[in-house]
Amino acid sequence: MGEYRSVRSLRVATYNVHHCRGRDGRVDVGRVAATIVACGAEVVALQELDRGMRRSARTDQPALLAELTGMHVAFHVTLRRGGGEFGIALATAEPIEHRGTFLPGVGEREPRGVIVARHRGVSYAATHLAARAAGRPAQLEALAALAARLPSPAVILGDLNERRRGLGALLAAGFVPGPRRVTFPARFPLRPFGRHIDHVLAGPRVRIARARSVRSDASDHRPYVAELVVADVADVV
Repeated sequence: MGEYRSVRSLRVATYNVHHCRGRDGRVDVGRVAATIVACGAEVVALQELDRGMRRSARTDQPALLAELTGMHVAFHVTLRRGGGEFGIALATAEPIEHRGTFLPGVGEREPRGVIVARHRGVSYAATHLAARAAGRPAQLEALAALAARLPSPAVILGDLNERRRGLGALLAAGFVPGPRRVTFPARFPLRPFGRHIDHVLAGPRVRIARARSVRSDASDHRPYVAELVVADVADVV
């Protein structure tokens, strides 16, 4: 059996960077990097990153973000097109062991993936789910099954393209979403236009103490930043 030994605080974030294209139409990796640094998180899930894509001047965005933020960026390619690559990433304070896998696709032309990693004793599943509603239920079920198998404490984070009311599969697996904060579109922070579709969900032994979205024009989304309280467990006889 085990008992709680201590609790610690942890800040994480999720941010759809829209291939670093801001509200003004400019692709600016430096502006996205500054927004990530402003979040002050030690783990950041990133979506819609380019590497070698023509629309972003063939830039290796994961590598450049790593250089500009001082974080380690683990990149999972979900789509190859025109000689370039597109995908999701997990930025962390230190190097991590990670694996990328794919989620089921239903009526989706763009493959969807998830990065699984462990950092400082916490397991993470970072993802970007389908934009089309038809594809999300199967992906949510697969994500819930994957996350339920992760060593605890565990956290799910990413652009789920779904409001809180559609996250039932993740709730059933024991994951609790953070408080509502508008993350999309970046220019509409209030109802009825703004939506909370970028999420951090806390699994067993994790509690979300507070959350906020960060004002930025660097993308069409705002980062969602969550302050977590993590309970460490010591094995006892």
